[in-house]
Amino acid sequence: MVTQRIVDHCLSVDAERPDLPAHLLDWFAVAVGGATHADSTPAILDGVRKIAGPTPDPESDAAATVLPSGERLTPADAALANGALAHSLDFDDTHLASSLHPGAPVIAAALAAAEGEGPETPADRFRAGVAAGYDVACTVGEAVGPDAHYDRGFHVTATCGTFGAVAAAGVVRGLDADELRDAFGIAGSQAAGSLQFLANGAWNKRLHPGLAARRGIEATDLAAAGVVGAADPLDGEHGFFSGYSDEPNPAAVDRIGERDAVAETGRKPYPCCRYLHAAVDGLREIAPDVDPDAVEGIEIAIPSAGVRLTGEPIAAKRRPEGFVDCQFSAPFAAAVTLTEETADAEAFLRAVGRLDGPPRWDDPEIRRLMDATSVGTDPAIEARFPEEWGARVTVTAGGETREASVRVPLGEPEKPMSAAETEAKAAGLLAGSGVDVDRLAAVVESLSGRSVADLVDAATAE
Repeated sequence: MVTQRIVDHCLSVDAERPDLPAHLLDWFAVAVGGATHADSTPAILDGVRKIAGPTPDPESDAAATVLPSGERLTPADAALANGALAHSLDFDDTHLASSLHPGAPVIAAALAAAEGEGPETPADRFRAGVAAGYDVACTVGEAVGPDAHYDRGFHVTATCGTFGAVAAAGVVRGLDADELRDAFGIAGSQAAGSLQFLANGAWNKRLHPGLAARRGIEATDLAAAGVVGAADPLDGEHGFFSGYSDEPNPAAVDRIGERDAVAETGRKPYPCCRYLHAAVDGLREIAPDVDPDAVEGIEIAIPSAGVRLTGEPIAAKRRPEGFVDCQFSAPFAAAVTLTEETADAEAFLRAVGRLDGPPRWDDPEIRRLMDATSVGTDPAIEARFPEEWGARVTVTAGGETREASVRVPLGEPEKPMSAAETEAKAAGLLAGSGVDVDRLAAVVESLSGRSVADLVDAATAE
């Protein structure tokens, strides 16, 4: 019954989503930015090439584009590359209720599937696939019970993103009801992704959305070829919900036809774990009135799920050793924000050594501020979670204590980034990439009547 509701939604999805252009611009910017700035990019792209199938024949084979280089690979391989690049800076959009990044796997799968259908594939089919993918990924994420899912050690973007990628690719490719059921049934045996990357800041996390996107292409390929998938892959006796969660909520699927998950999804102003964003907002309020050299103590209170990811064990979080470590370190985010008065793309990328200097995690000033930072939760913040991902921050400096509370972080639908902030983020990430931000923004704002080739061309380096 759960799978059938999802299939029915995919077959009747409404692609008219007012917020979709902003999310598409954001996705292309973070994917190109990931290709440009992430330290993992050379290894990931080289690895994708090594495991890729033969280079597609442009006259006869389905192919898709790796951004922004224009390299052509099979749709599955391009989906893997672009999905990984879009998450490599941890700067992609976030759906709080399901605690996942829907855009990275969903848009990568939809784009690869659309290109695989041919360059003249209408962009409207691509938009419909993206809309379906967001709805399915976020719905399955809520239904599995994200807290319980995390407690079992799974990364929800990887696991639930797989089902979103199947929906996206299936809608773009025009699969019928039986084929979609089979594709979701196949995906039930593919959904995977471990949180063990936290142990050493591994690049597994960056691969997860790409692997999910690739699985979306593969599952729909197999289903379209007639491979029979498992019945009831989500709520069956041995299905995804029972195997991956101690507290699933299958009833969450009941509202899939009533939601616009794109509109529910926030976009990130800072390239670090979303649990830290409300704290960064609060510290930005305080920073102009504080001399970093005089700071004696920093207290950060966020939801307990965020504490586990960004504050424990505290000794390790105070001594990050790489980019991913920094993205999941509340002490590092606090130190950067107090010294730079922000943790936006430029400030954060500079602090981790991706712009014009060495990384700052060994800087004595940063270390002193990290050592002064404690991370915990607060009963009021915990009670409002997961509806709100709030924070309370307290900074003691020069004998004075300043406090700020933020209930909704910048970038959420209730507190959206302005058009100027959205364009500035995209422009910063696209700078030097060969992709013109104005041209790309114009295309994503006017997709109706265009082909997918127009979109890819605008996102490819000149």
